Amino acid sequence: MENTLSAKRPVHGKAKVKPGDLFAKILFIACACISIIAVFGIIGYILYGSIPAFRHIGFFEFLFGTSWNPTHDRFGILPMLVNSLIVTVGAALIGGTVGVFTAIFLAFWCPDKFHIRYRGRSRFVGKLVAGINKINLRTIFDQIIKVLAGIPSIVYGLFGLEVLVKLLSNIGGDGKGILACSILLAIMILPTVTSLSKNALDAVPAHYYEGALALGNTKAQAVFKVVVPAARSGIISALILGIGRAVGEAMAIVWVSGNRVLFPTGLFSYVRTLTTNIVMEMAYADTAVHRPALIATGLVLLVIVLLITLSLNLVPKEFKGKRGNKVLNGNAEAKPVFRKRGALSAVGAVVGIICAVLVGVTLAALVIYILVQGIGYMSHDFFFGEEGFFGEQSINVPTLWPALLGTLELIGITLVIALPVGICAAIYLNEYAKKGSVFVKIVRTFIDALAGVPSIVFGLFGFILFVPLFGRYCVLAGAFTMVLVVLPTVIRSTEEALFAVPTPLREASYGLGASKVRTIFKIVLPSAFPGIATAAILSIGRILGESAALLFTMGTPFNFSGDPARGASSLSVLLYTCGSEAMHMPQAYVLAVILLLLTIVLNLIVYFIERGVKKKR
Repeated sequence: MENTLSAKRPVHGKAKVKPGDLFAKILFIACACISIIAVFGIIGYILYGSIPAFRHIGFFEFLFGTSWNPTHDRFGILPMLVNSLIVTVGAALIGGTVGVFTAIFLAFWCPDKFHIRYRGRSRFVGKLVAGINKINLRTIFDQIIKVLAGIPSIVYGLFGLEVLVKLLSNIGGDGKGILACSILLAIMILPTVTSLSKNALDAVPAHYYEGALALGNTKAQAVFKVVVPAARSGIISALILGIGRAVGEAMAIVWVSGNRVLFPTGLFSYVRTLTTNIVMEMAYADTAVHRPALIATGLVLLVIVLLITLSLNLVPKEFKGKRGNKVLNGNAEAKPVFRKRGALSAVGAVVGIICAVLVGVTLAALVIYILVQGIGYMSHDFFFGEEGFFGEQSINVPTLWPALLGTLELIGITLVIALPVGICAAIYLNEYAKKGSVFVKIVRTFIDALAGVPSIVFGLFGFILFVPLFGRYCVLAGAFTMVLVVLPTVIRSTEEALFAVPTPLREASYGLGASKVRTIFKIVLPSAFPGIATAAILSIGRILGESAALLFTMGTPFNFSGDPARGASSLSVLLYTCGSEAMHMPQAYVLAVILLLLTIVLNLIVYFIERGVKKKR
């Protein structure tokens, strides 16, 4: 995204830069560089924490060793590496296929509205049918995808443990293992693949599709033979990002994997991935080798995810037509070959509709199950019990109020830091950066890399840096970690909002004699406020859903002191704690209901903000 506006307003003679403008520009550049510093800092600290393990175990023995037994001082991650690979491939095959076909359905077959005809005499039924016909199906499906993307990982984990595992147990074993992990991860990466693939399909020029229809192709042929090949680079990018999400996921599959360090032998083999290994053992890893070995596991995971993320740069950015018709490409000697095609394309259209229905059914099943299970356990004592007390029971029984206060404190501190930094970085990228600048390309690459870092690695980084810095698990350590987690979201959303501000507004301000900085703060930022508000809401949603990064930085106490220098539980971390203990499953369901409802509410707020902006424009 490049800004077409000149960096300087027109003046006669040599422009004189004011000290305030120069300071602001330096500040914006410094904020843009934070993503670079953050990525190098994460890599450096994780590498530093891994050195004791490599010294004691040996790099190749650690990477290719087949035994992980901390009791006997054996640390080999090859089985977990293989398990992570197999689970990710399974998730990509399932989630990638369903996601791409769902995107095709949304782009070409999803009707905008119902077209139900009613010729009866009932006025009530007539009004009901008229109301149904006003429903925008495309908007509903878009919101379904966004809600699926916003649901916290730990809620997916609870759904997988209580529903998916029980369903799969009717097929083989107790339901846990490779297949359960693959299906659950497929559901989680589906929104990413679907939304990005749809964007790629929408970006294909309309005359590709119209030209195919004009040549006598059916709609299915035009879509699958022309538009989809033209959008393949964007679809490949979507699949790569989905794979990166699957590799780095921890909390969703920790309850459905079985957690055994073995090479898989079947679809229902118990497995332990790189991420779940860190979650399961970090709490009691206190030896001089065990904890560095877990950090080294995070280093391997980080390298894999960064390689996947950076591989996006190798994907062609546009369709070059290398596989098109040879006659149209200028080869006069080639003879046109006409074949009767269409059966596979027609089947593909049906598959797209089926996949879209599956997505809607999956979300409905998840929401209905969580609501049905959780509403029955709601009580006054759970909502308003003080300092972890639940009625007359001991302090070890969790209640909602302390976790809610801890989450609000975490959100407040995180946004106070992340929003100014992210907004300033976006201002530099959109208002000051020159087109084609190498430095800007580097900054954008590191922003993408920071966005791709797994949550569990953020948790390890916060555990190594911020926990010792503040002397304990505390809200401040969690907040500083979450600043890095939400920073790419703030930068991207704000940059899009700034880019959408009309250029004539800037030019009018310059024409009235305003400086660049004054124009930005008095004209551009107020005009981009809805987009900035959207960035804040998306950040709140990410903080609410985060658990892995906070598990290692804030701790898991059931009480709340109000002191940010002390530990506290967030709602997601409390759900994980409750779900890990069978006696607290009722509280886990209630927390899942609350997180699910908050996710839906935040998505609705974002929708109405975006809708208002579109109407205004």
